[in-house]
Amino acid sequence: MQGHQAPLTIEIKYQPMPKQATFHGMAAKYRFFAGGFGNGKTSAGCAEAFFLAMEYPGCTGLIARKTLPEIKATTLKTFLRGGGGAVETDWAGVPEELIRRHNRSDKIIELVNGSTIHYWPLDDPDKLTNLNLGWFLIDQAEEVPEEMFMMLQGRLRERIGPRKGMLLCNPNGHDWIWNRVVYLKDAYKDHGLVHAKTSDNWNLPADYIATFANYPESWKKRFFEGSWDVFEGQIWPEYDPDIHEIAPVALEPWWQIAEGIDHGKRNPTSILWCAFFSRFGQNYCFVVDEHYQAGKLVSFHAQKLLENRTMLGGIRPMWTVIDASSSQEDPNTGRSVMDEYFAWGIPVVPSDRHKMARVIRVGEWLQPDPKVPHPITGQLREGGYPRLYIFNNCIELRRHMPGYRWKPKRPSDQEDSKEEPLKKDDHDVDALGYILMMRPEPKSKPVIIAPDEDSRTHEYWQRRKRQRSHESRTRQARTGVD
Repeated sequence: MQGHQAPLTIEIKYQPMPKQATFHGMAAKYRFFAGGFGNGKTSAGCAEAFFLAMEYPGCTGLIARKTLPEIKATTLKTFLRGGGGAVETDWAGVPEELIRRHNRSDKIIELVNGSTIHYWPLDDPDKLTNLNLGWFLIDQAEEVPEEMFMMLQGRLRERIGPRKGMLLCNPNGHDWIWNRVVYLKDAYKDHGLVHAKTSDNWNLPADYIATFANYPESWKKRFFEGSWDVFEGQIWPEYDPDIHEIAPVALEPWWQIAEGIDHGKRNPTSILWCAFFSRFGQNYCFVVDEHYQAGKLVSFHAQKLLENRTMLGGIRPMWTVIDASSSQEDPNTGRSVMDEYFAWGIPVVPSDRHKMARVIRVGEWLQPDPKVPHPITGQLREGGYPRLYIFNNCIELRRHMPGYRWKPKRPSDQEDSKEEPLKKDDHDVDALGYILMMRPEPKSKPVIIAPDEDSRTHEYWQRRKRQRSHESRTRQARTGVD
């Protein structure tokens, strides 16, 4: 009679650090491990992937990153060989005795308990269409678009698996990850976040952090502390939510109200309401309300604008400025977006067309000045206060302002090539720029500009009058009917 084989005993020496232990113990369906460089997130993610594969025999998992070379050089290496830290405590990799087969051409690892682990890049979504998963791990998730994460969510349908996802990332500003786990965290109840600094990893060499002691503070905040608010290409680094965002206050009747519209059909239409006033010898601007919605006609937005005027106390704005491109006529109707708003009793002023000038003007209003006191308390502080503030109810603008960034340059671009803002989530930012370009610089004395007094508005309507007169004469010449 053949004897029974003795059970295989494998010792896992991995002793997670506090932040890693928190990550392992989270009950959230989607766990995010973020923070500074070398904070132990990859080791924790690979260890958790292994634990899930062993805990659910026969399940299917996926380890992914943006490109295949990156997976092989980093994530897969850590999964199989460990994080390279202290032998007694750090994740040391999957024990070879537990690997039944490693098919490198198909990029599949099979464990002795029947669980399989794919390692694929996320540069081709078509590869994922027929995949059923019990769990997935995305390394450097900030490099991956949100759509890929959502596609993997749809692949979690294997019955025998835990149906969970893990995402490891370095904060990259106010991107889709920040939006889910920080800004709108209450809306994503099944998400959980662990945030660790580089200094939280005691497995790093003793001289690692000391090497970067003289690096710029912004660099250390981003890469060591893992700050969400500091990132490459940020257009307005002076923006500080703790300073520029305030609770709404009652509007004073003497404040000057202005409206800005960035109109879109498929893209969102953004409307902002700004209040300008002078106090303590300084000029201030409060962004008091917003409207932000896509896929609607002018009639919808015009009604919302008029309704909001009533909600704000029946205000009559000094002027309403709109994207200058809204003056373009529809080839079928001969009417422009500006015509449509005017038909609703909303005379609009065409905006300034110089995007960089708008970027600079907004920055001037955001910049703190040591001579400027707080607009409500009148208190001074070291470094001063800015002149531009955003009410907390302006959810979309508060989300987009810190994340507004420069368009990345290609390696082939010249060193001093033209800088352009990235065309993404910028509709309300543009509307704010339209408004502030209608004002003088923050330190200058404000002047009320009525729509019927503005030269650009007058020029626009005179041009439209001449065009319609020409169209009428042409039609009469062709048909004999006016």
